[in-house]
Amino acid sequence: MSYQQSRAHSPRLPPAGWMPDPSETDLERYWDGSRWTARTRNRFTRIETGVVAPTYDRADTSLRSYSLSAAPPKPRRGRRALVLLTVIAVAVGGYSYVNRAEVAPAVSEVASAVADATKPNGVDVDYPTFGSTELVTYLERGMIAQQSHIDVTHWARVNGTDSLTDAMSEAMTQNPYIYSAAYTVFDHGGTVTVEPDYPYDRDEGDRRRAATMHAVASGVAQSGASSATSDEEKVRLIHDYIVNVGTYDYAAFDEINAQQSTVRVQESQEAYGLLVNGTSVCNGYAQAFNAMAAAVGLTSVEVTGSDSAGATGGNHAWNKVLIDGEWLLVDTTWDDSGDELSHDYLLLRDDAPILASRTHDSDWVVDANMGNFAS
Repeated sequence: MSYQQSRAHSPRLPPAGWMPDPSETDLERYWDGSRWTARTRNRFTRIETGVVAPTYDRADTSLRSYSLSAAPPKPRRGRRALVLLTVIAVAVGGYSYVNRAEVAPAVSEVASAVADATKPNGVDVDYPTFGSTELVTYLERGMIAQQSHIDVTHWARVNGTDSLTDAMSEAMTQNPYIYSAAYTVFDHGGTVTVEPDYPYDRDEGDRRRAATMHAVASGVAQSGASSATSDEEKVRLIHDYIVNVGTYDYAAFDEINAQQSTVRVQESQEAYGLLVNGTSVCNGYAQAFNAMAAAVGLTSVEVTGSDSAGATGGNHAWNKVLIDGEWLLVDTTWDDSGDELSHDYLLLRDDAPILASRTHDSDWVVDANMGNFAS
């Protein structure tokens, strides 16, 4: 059905009732079934505007929180050990966001216009972003700047709070210049914020970012990738450089399996660990590839999942890179045998027999874009 045809039918209006006010985030406005009325009320106390509020104990209406997902996923063999603590503060009596798609056009269009007018621009940063959506890119910038509170009210209102979890997972997986393994989401009544947990203070984070970017520039120059004439050659040269300069960190691997949280484990998850210190586990290898690929104009992603093969089989991370419109797999970790350079996992299609034991999860990119990376 065309857009013109669909507009010819009258939309089904929602039934009468209280709904989020299109212009005031702290209020609800009464919808009479066909139009907005002048009646408004506080969305937490449910007291109508202009009505004298009874005296009450503040403690009785204080915000309380609950965990949406307290159980962390298993750490990857070298993937950043993501301890996901997502907390939403809600008012006593319960309040849930309205799905804008279910609201009449007269309501949703006004609300969307207001939301667009208040959409934050985000901070400018000196490092690349890798997000597949506007929200992911916005979150990347905030975490690179190591903001303690990232305002995500616009996206929470328009897309719901589940979109924040999805986007944060992608941002922390894809960007090698972010140092955050956990975060909390809070609804403060009118403002929704993401509050990341950073393992380093701002000065140390900036030092690591600068050192990583310097190592990336040096690596693409030394490898010859910066002057390569084809994308395939760039990929091969970056792959070979990472395998040659990197050493798999078996000590960190053992600490991860023992569920230890140490400085060594943290560094093993970073491009910094591989490119600056020369050692990491698979997440560091994949992060290093992402950073170097971006520096020479390639489009790549980190993929997380598992593979039952190999001496360090289990949770795993690798890359896919876009070559002539097709996403091909590159696994620098498993091509680093420690003895000699291998190209067994270089530029493979998804149906390659060697990948029969490999599966990916849904943590590395927002769910809506998951199908875009198949080959």
